[in-house]
Amino acid sequence: MRGNLEPQALLEMARDIIAERGDNYGSIAENFQLIADLATLRLGRTFHPFEICIILTCLKNARNFAVPDHLDSRVDAVNYELMAAQFAADYIARKASEGGIEGYKKREELRPAVVTDLPRQKPAPIKAPLPRAEVQNAIQSALGKLEIPGGDGE
Repeated sequence: MRGNLEPQALLEMARDIIAERGDNYGSIAENFQLIADLATLRLGRTFHPFEICIILTCLKNARNFAVPDHLDSRVDAVNYELMAAQFAADYIARKASEGGIEGYKKREELRPAVVTDLPRQKPAPIKAPLPRAEVQNAIQSALGKLEIPGGDGE
């Protein structure tokens, strides 16, 4: 762990991380909307930036269990929680207009994910490289067949 773990110092560290990421990646709103849009495209359901913040907080919480003294994961988790707070009102309003927020489910009501092995594929056979002269001849032949506009001296 790092030296000064006073809450004020940790909050300053969180602020500095947010400022640096803003300089590198742009605004929180634009960045998390992009992440939500990409998740929507990849996973086939609409995601809101609030949900992305919660998912990333969960990621950091899981990493905290794996390595409890890794300070960066804790600071990032705080930042994601604060970002979620920024998006919460919009999330609630949108969900209300769509018919409500799905309630919390107890662990025993959830279906666990099943991990399956990926099918093994035979690697493609490695082809021997073409001799250099054959490659050069193929390039020259292809270039000779190209029609170059204005190539007739006009």
